[in-house]
Amino acid sequence: MTKGFAAFTPQVEETFDQVKETDTLDYVFYEANAHDKKIYVAGSGKYTEYTDFIAQFRDDTPRYAVVKFKYPAPIGSEERHKIVLITWVPEEAGNHDKSYYTSNKDHLYYSLDGISLHVQAHNQDELAHATILKQFKAL
Repeated sequence: MTKGFAAFTPQVEETFDQVKETDTLDYVFYEANAHDKKIYVAGSGKYTEYTDFIAQFRDDTPRYAVVKFKYPAPIGSEERHKIVLITWVPEEAGNHDKSYYTSNKDHLYYSLDGISLHVQAHNQDELAHATILKQFKAL
């Protein structure tokens, strides 16, 4: 098992700031590489429907994702959002990848300022909008 924290490429924080502070991006995916011990930006973009965003998670590939999680305001028709970090470690992923992503999740979480919730997901049900929204209501 690979130990130690992965370093971040400069784009990791730059892209996170774009998601957090602008309307140009709604999400960013990060990939951790155990061989060179770095975390990279694997992709980013905007989504119209939350289901479009979660469709990008593959059942055999771990990833981190930061998403501008949008939800309706409790009163009125306005839309709100919170920044969520998702650690995606699917059951079908290799053991080495699972342990590497799990061992670096807190390092990434504490390095990115402004995350409202950290979700660790192993299957598509745990990524569902309603499932994540319930976690906010439980806080």
